[in-house]
Amino acid sequence: MSQNDRSFSAADYVVFIASLVISLGIGIYHWWKSRGMDNKDFLLGNRTMSPIPVAISLFAGVVSAVSILGNPSEMYFYGSQLWINCIGTIIGAILAGIFVVPVLYPLKLVSLYEILELRWRSPFPRKLATLLQLFHYITFLGIALYAPSLALSVVTPMPLAASVIVLGLVCTVYASMGGAKAVVYTDTLQAFIMLAGILAVIIKGCSEVGGGTESWKIDEEHGRIEFSNMSSDPLIRHTFMSTIIQGIQNALSIFGAGQSQYQRWASVSTLREAYVVIAIACFLLVAIWSLINYSGLVVFSVYADCDPYTMGYITKTDQIIIYFVIDKLGYLQGIPGLFVAAIYSGVLSTVSSVLNAMAALVWEDLLSGLDRFSKFSPQQEKMATVFISSVIGVIATILGLTAGNMGGLFQMTYSLLGAISGPVTGLILLAVAFPWVKAKSAIIGTLLALILDLWMVMGSMLYAPPAEKLPLSTDGCPQTTLAANVTEGTTPFITSTFMSSTTDGGSSPESEVFPLYLVSYCLYGAIGILTTIVMANVATLIFGTQAISKVPKDTVHKRSLQFYAWMRSLLGKSDSRTNSETSIAKEGKDLEICKLDETSEEGTASLRSSTKSKNSAGKETQGSVNVAFDAENHM
Repeated sequence: MSQNDRSFSAADYVVFIASLVISLGIGIYHWWKSRGMDNKDFLLGNRTMSPIPVAISLFAGVVSAVSILGNPSEMYFYGSQLWINCIGTIIGAILAGIFVVPVLYPLKLVSLYEILELRWRSPFPRKLATLLQLFHYITFLGIALYAPSLALSVVTPMPLAASVIVLGLVCTVYASMGGAKAVVYTDTLQAFIMLAGILAVIIKGCSEVGGGTESWKIDEEHGRIEFSNMSSDPLIRHTFMSTIIQGIQNALSIFGAGQSQYQRWASVSTLREAYVVIAIACFLLVAIWSLINYSGLVVFSVYADCDPYTMGYITKTDQIIIYFVIDKLGYLQGIPGLFVAAIYSGVLSTVSSVLNAMAALVWEDLLSGLDRFSKFSPQQEKMATVFISSVIGVIATILGLTAGNMGGLFQMTYSLLGAISGPVTGLILLAVAFPWVKAKSAIIGTLLALILDLWMVMGSMLYAPPAEKLPLSTDGCPQTTLAANVTEGTTPFITSTFMSSTTDGGSSPESEVFPLYLVSYCLYGAIGILTTIVMANVATLIFGTQAISKVPKDTVHKRSLQFYAWMRSLLGKSDSRTNSETSIAKEGKDLEICKLDETSEEGTASLRSSTKSKNSAGKETQGSVNVAFDAENHM
């Protein structure tokens, strides 16, 4: 298929536009129904939502267009080793369910990062985590908006910039107007559209080569099937170890430290239902990622002897899946439209969830405590949140217009976002699982981890050589087509614009590059988590441990608190709080520490009030590093 043959039929446009109109309609409907809601209802759906649609929304919000376009490209050009990260995803979800969810859910917070202020009675850790997460989200939004627009530019005459603008406006309108309920129910619809598009690719691809077994055989013959690279070398891009670690870190960040996903599992009625949401969402994530990965292998089996990238039919590796749809399914009117709708559904679900989360963070963590906004009525708070969501949507659209120069989607996304989410996840884990760590030590660990991660990522982008792709072939291409491409000056594989992209690395020989710049991108997030935890504990040796009697016990995992009390008793250190639950309960009143049940917000309100009064008494100024350090003196 030549590039001039690419086009959308009328049926394709109908299918594609219908998916956008339905999404907008859901947003308008829930805006109409939510006119009397306060801000918490708007952001969390009144905490009465059904677990199944919430779980579908959670998984759909994670599976973005980056996954639908980037994962098949990874399988096609680099092989299947990355698929093993699904095992790590399951492990990470279990760890989040053990350490984070049972602490956070009973507190009934709107902003996940309020746990940091309640835990350390200082606003600075909370502000730090919020700012990092906002930067994380806004970076991701630009990439996520660009990805489906790239796909649409391959198959329609619509300019890429126009596509980014249309998509950004649709996401902004229905996420801002409808709030959590609009996002959840639209995500559910979009999840089914994504599934239909992916299955269409798999079914057609297998039929092209004689079935799934034959497709897998072709992949094996061409070196695409690899699951057991047991090397412990952290410089190898994909190994069994690095992909497992990447999956664990990604799931911990999603289920344990992501505001967007927290607003999903916190929107149900009970802790048990929150666990159900996470379990279903994890299963769906592994299932849909497996299908997406498999689709990349199927597409490779179709083009094993006549690669479109080498032939110059596409200029970026991330276009391979959409090229297949137009090439092999273009004769079926409506199917290309369905697949592009699936890609758009991936980004609509993700961007809407992130917009909703960012609005909650900006309002709850940055604005609501200011004198100018503290006296807002519930309706004014809701309108302010809608306005914030709209502004962020416009900013994300502008970033999406500039994302075209950032290269391959998958590695670039996980490199940048892992470098930011790793330290934030480490900070959350410090709060809930390390009761002996003070705020000062936690901040030092987080900042050091962030500096290290960003240094590694930027060094890799600037100096590391590009990842080596597996062999591609044009032996099966018609010679007339190959000759025509050479005559017309089609860009060959070895000098393509993608290969020279700065995101895929610099031009320095590997032997001349500093080793840290060569570390696998799969490890960036885990390095951030471990550096945060290790350096915070090292700082604890300098600044001392937190007195157990000063730790609000409802902000720390009970097993960690018991372990800390046991360790202090072994070391012979006296403390006003012992490991006994009776002693803890007696001191609760004096320490203004609340015993919460999982359906009441009164305890959190009391602890929040206590935190604010302590901050005021200590003359703490929000946003200053000295605040956190001074707070330690009277903890």
